[in-house]
Parts: sequence; structure tokens; C-alpha cells
Amino acid sequence: MVRLNKEASKKIFQENNERSPLNTVDLHGLYVTEAEFYFKRTVEEDWDRTQSLRVIVGRGNHSDGNTPKIKPAIQVLGEKLGMTVDVDPGNDGCLVVTFK
Repeated sequence: MVRLNKEASKKIFQENNERSPLNTVDLHGLYVTEAEFYFKRTVEEDWDRTQSLRVIVGRGNHSDGNTPKIKPAIQVLGEKLGMTVDVDPGNDGCLVVTFK
């Protein structure tokens, strides 16, 4: 089951991001731990630190109680990693992440 869950999250991440611009990572549709894994991987491996990173986290519409779960987790993780994390003023389902 663990292996199948990993394969499923990998497929969801790949499909969400195959057409995304270079400075965007789409995490919606993943579980929180999976979203944190892919966020860290993106920041460590693929992100040009001279730019901001747009992180699509979703609004929580499909979560229990319509409460976002990925957004607060990524906000905390980004800040722990020394980044500034702001909610995109034009879309509350997105975060804008920059190095301090």
C-alpha cells in the first residue's frame, strides 16, 4: 500500500506540473506529507533562487470542512527553511515564496 501511495502521489505531481512554468510548483491534490516532500525537493533541486516561486496549494475546497491543509503546512515549512512566504494577493490558493 505504501508503494502504491508513493506511485500515485508521483503521478499526481507529474501531471499537475508537466505544463507549469519554471517558477511554479503545483501541490494541490496531494496529502500534506507528500506536498511537503515535493516542495522541499523543488526548492533543493530545481528552483532558481534569484526568482520567487509560485506554489499552488489549493483553497481547501476538497478538504474536510473546506479547511486548507497544504497551505499552512507549506507556509510553516518555507519559513523554517528561511524563506518569506506570502499568500498571492490575486489567488488565495497560491503562495509566493522568496528567499529572505
